[in-house]
Amino acid sequence: MKDKNPIAEYPFTQAQLWQRCLDLQPSLSRDTTELAKRGVTAGRLTKFRLDTAAFGDMSPDTVVVQEGAAVTDEKDAVVQDLETSMQAAMSIIMLKDDPRTPRYKRFGVSDVSSLGEAKLHLAATMLVRQGRKYLEEYKDEGLTAAMLDAVEQHNEAFLEGLMSRKEAENTRSGATRARILFANGLYRQLVQLCAAGESVWKLTDATRAREYVVDPIGPATPKPAVAG
Repeated sequence: MKDKNPIAEYPFTQAQLWQRCLDLQPSLSRDTTELAKRGVTAGRLTKFRLDTAAFGDMSPDTVVVQEGAAVTDEKDAVVQDLETSMQAAMSIIMLKDDPRTPRYKRFGVSDVSSLGEAKLHLAATMLVRQGRKYLEEYKDEGLTAAMLDAVEQHNEAFLEGLMSRKEAENTRSGATRARILFANGLYRQLVQLCAAGESVWKLTDATRAREYVVDPIGPATPKPAVAG
């Protein structure tokens, strides 16, 4: 059974989570002795620092999104090149054969722009094969071996791109999943350490206690409506 995508437990962005963990470091260093009295060992503090540093080295969620957009742009360009080369060949065949006739349909292509990825690859393969088979019949209309070679080359690039994109999508999906899981673990540490730190100061020093608020900014407070 396929694992479900993890759900982010942190109430802010990953960048804000990382920054909050960094901001807490000075308070933790200052209060090491007091925190130890509440069960926060030196090992836990070290792990929190190391995990914070490791999280900062991961590609942020915004980068993952932009990489996905770049791959989509590349895909669109490859598809357009293939469709354009196919349409050029079929427009010549159409000069001699009506699209409703068996002679036209034997090339296996109808509306190029409406084909899905798998069908587009098969249609291009069929067009090249049939085009070379009947090339002599359409030379007077302008069909050339070079045009069919172009379709074949674009089709090969399209197929290679499909495989590369699938691999890249799996890699990005795995990276995104791993980052969310890691962020969830880091957020749990943050919550626990903030709770311990706040308990140290809440009755004696309100300023230091505020240093241990998990989300010091919190949600924006709505402004009261102004009577018109």
